[in-house]
Amino acid sequence: MSGSSELKYDAWKASVLSKVDPQRTAVLVIDLQKDFCSNGSALARLGSDVSPSRAASERIARFLPLVRGTAGLIAFFKLVYDPNDMSEAQKERLLRDGKPIICSPFGDGSDLVITPTPGDYTFVKHRYSAFSNREFRNLLRERAITTVAVTGVDTHICVEGTVRHGYDLGYRMVVLSDLVATRRSEFARHEHSLALCERYFALTIDSGTFLKICESNRKVFGQGTTDQAP
Repeated sequence: MSGSSELKYDAWKASVLSKVDPQRTAVLVIDLQKDFCSNGSALARLGSDVSPSRAASERIARFLPLVRGTAGLIAFFKLVYDPNDMSEAQKERLLRDGKPIICSPFGDGSDLVITPTPGDYTFVKHRYSAFSNREFRNLLRERAITTVAVTGVDTHICVEGTVRHGYDLGYRMVVLSDLVATRRSEFARHEHSLALCERYFALTIDSGTFLKICESNRKVFGQGTTDQAP
């Protein structure tokens, strides 16, 4: 984008963000688990440099205390590849000798690297998208959530899968660009995924801007909004 097209897009983006009611916004923390973020994890043992994901998890840990009490809810997700809950296609791709190579239910690789607070929600998922969890979808409807902001790993897999799914379900999707990541060897895919989400499925903004928008919009919306939940 350039010239007047870029200015028009910026104005449209600002208009959309002005509709974000913090109390009807969910912040998702996708798959901040040992296998994705820790040295000595399954991915690290397979030769991946997971330091970008670990760094993102540290940024998310600093961000969450700032957004708690402002966003309507915070939900953590754990990806667990339990063979009993996997499709045949998943088994073909993800099992080796009958066991998952990552996110196994039999070890600590699926454990979160950030501990949720008592007011946070935690969900287990067996697919890429957070919206594959029915209890989570029900919670969003109960809480009249209209905007979903996404953080976590991996950008081009479970983060993008969640963003696409949420958009198709009718949610206003926001990707917090400095709070998503992937292993170093997949950085080009991370960048491409952010561009793809911005172009078709979501708004991408940094977490500092998101906090400022939430603080500003709290004064506008007060106790209510006319925005319709999906």
